[in-house]
Amino acid sequence: MKRMRRVRTMLLAACILTLMGGCTPLGVLQYMNGCKDGSASAGGTGGSVVTGEVRDGMNITQTRAWFDGEDGPDGVCRGYPAGQCTWWACMRGHRLGLDVGSHWGNGGDWGRSAASAGWRTTITDPVAGSIVSYAPGVAGAATFYGHVAIVESVDSAAGTVTISEMNAAAGPGIVNHRTHRIDVGAVYILPDGHSDGSTGTHPDSTGQTSTVEAAWTCSTGATAHPGADYEGDGTHASPEEAQAIAKRMIASYSDWDDADYDALVWLWNHESGWRWNATNPSSGAYGIPQSLPASKMASAGDDWKDNAATQIKWGLDYIRGRYGSPSAARSFWLRNNWY
Repeated sequence: MKRMRRVRTMLLAACILTLMGGCTPLGVLQYMNGCKDGSASAGGTGGSVVTGEVRDGMNITQTRAWFDGEDGPDGVCRGYPAGQCTWWACMRGHRLGLDVGSHWGNGGDWGRSAASAGWRTTITDPVAGSIVSYAPGVAGAATFYGHVAIVESVDSAAGTVTISEMNAAAGPGIVNHRTHRIDVGAVYILPDGHSDGSTGTHPDSTGQTSTVEAAWTCSTGATAHPGADYEGDGTHASPEEAQAIAKRMIASYSDWDDADYDALVWLWNHESGWRWNATNPSSGAYGIPQSLPASKMASAGDDWKDNAATQIKWGLDYIRGRYGSPSAARSFWLRNNWY
């Protein structure tokens, strides 16, 4: 029995190492935060849950079967490439009875598109059945397109949501579930239909009305960051805009807190001043995280020379792997004058 346990432990460890070695940021986030199968997802105390037929591993054909092989009722989701996150959000949304638009853009655009169409949105009070839109770089979303998914359950006691998504950890055209904190900076499009057309309302005591927020708005209660309203893809971002991108990306690391963000700001202020084109004339270290050699950042994206978001994504993964956290990296820097 002990030998069997050891074998199982070794197999599990090998599996984790294999997964972590080749994962996308979304895949790593899914592992770090824990996975929930759709058939077992349920809201916690004070939470909510969508009952339905979503399960990990669902594919395009199985999803189309909801609508007799079509891309949604009357082909309403045909404008989104089949198998992409936008296509899934449209298909699943209509399956839940939501009148999702046919041309809401990339995943990161959906918060603004829905608000413009009269939908109520929130960044703090999602309910099961909400659509969740992630701006580029938020919670592991693509640094150009962003991401979109469906909230399958809410655990308000734990402060988490479980989402279903496509073209993420499981790859194009395959559904997986993921659990993350509510307050990652994403925009939740509420499922109770259109508002009265106003651009924003304040939450009332019943919790039925939520603030309409733009896709890049910071979490409620936080002091607005100088680059908080930045809507670019990270290319040639200013230092303030780069810090705003990092603020959103760092939310993907569930065991890092505000002190780690402050440490990151301090660290990269000393390394590069948060300039995407900062170059060390003697060593050749490059970019916001001062990668050496600079080409190592290509593992995070082909646009690593010009895109602050790509550089930040690489830098955060580097810090995680080498030091564990920005706070630990800062402590090392103070002892050695490098990291």
